[in-house]
Amino acid sequence: MAERFTIGKNDINDIYSRIRVRHQRELADNRSRLYEKIPGLRELEQEETEVNTSSILEMIHLSPEQVVKLKADRKQKLRELGEKKRSMLLANGESPDALTLSYDCPVCMDEGTVDGRRCDCYKKHLLGLLYRQSSLGDVLERENFDTFSLDYYSPEKWDDVPSPRANMSSKLEKAKDFANHFDNSGKSILLYGEAGVGKTFLSNCIAKQLMEDGHTVLYVSANELFEEILSPYIMSSDPDAREMLRPVYELVYQSELLILDDLGTELTNSFTISQLFEIINRRMNAHHSTIISTNLSLEQMKDRYQDRIVSRIIERYEIFKIYGKNIRSIKKTGKY
Repeated sequence: MAERFTIGKNDINDIYSRIRVRHQRELADNRSRLYEKIPGLRELEQEETEVNTSSILEMIHLSPEQVVKLKADRKQKLRELGEKKRSMLLANGESPDALTLSYDCPVCMDEGTVDGRRCDCYKKHLLGLLYRQSSLGDVLERENFDTFSLDYYSPEKWDDVPSPRANMSSKLEKAKDFANHFDNSGKSILLYGEAGVGKTFLSNCIAKQLMEDGHTVLYVSANELFEEILSPYIMSSDPDAREMLRPVYELVYQSELLILDDLGTELTNSFTISQLFEIINRRMNAHHSTIISTNLSLEQMKDRYQDRIVSRIIERYEIFKIYGKNIRSIKKTGKY
């Protein structure tokens, strides 16, 4: 099982623990600074603490009716003290929330779950772990919209189709539009063409921008998806192994964008075909976007996969045919 896709609970728990500790330290530092700056603030917070603790101790010996009244009195007293504290802070040019614990994610309060379900921030931290375990972060620094060059595409017209440069220029603009208007679009893309013409580079451009915009993007090759995630998760009888793969398996279906690179390089059999249809169908029904890149032509895809798979792709995906000379060869020889 590939270590890149196995995520232990301690890995994620450690991330959230460090986030909580960071915010607690920030609050402690802020509190020390403000106590020095604002006379009476320390005493005011001490009074808040005393109201809370004394009320709790008193409740032990009170009747239910008395407890209700005590809680109401305590709530009112704390509200008054809170208003006084906020007024103090504002009068001294500070935020009224300067002594309130902050969170990276106010939805789950940096716990990772809400009502027993994983928070959206959990997925982002999980993807961050995956990218740190791979070299993708470094790749995206090199391959993005800012570094994409049309110079490797010939301006000469090919037969009865636009020149490789004109074609890629058009696809580049469409890719930018896809990334710029990604929110709730649910659109998907198929990139196909021979090896080395820039399909993966274009996918990386989209991935880079969407990740920077805070979207959840899972980027895997077809071989990784079927051999290192789906097969061991679905086929394994080891519950611990399945549990370590579960977060990544769920991202295959739940990430806002799934980029499936090099479709056709995997060992194609009934298992991979059925799983590919399941992924395409479920993500389409959930309005989650998918980008598939392949060296196969549409006819070769029809020969390798079931017609219902290719038909759904052609029907529902934007089709980007990329052509030109092999860029890796151009870089190696210097000949365009």
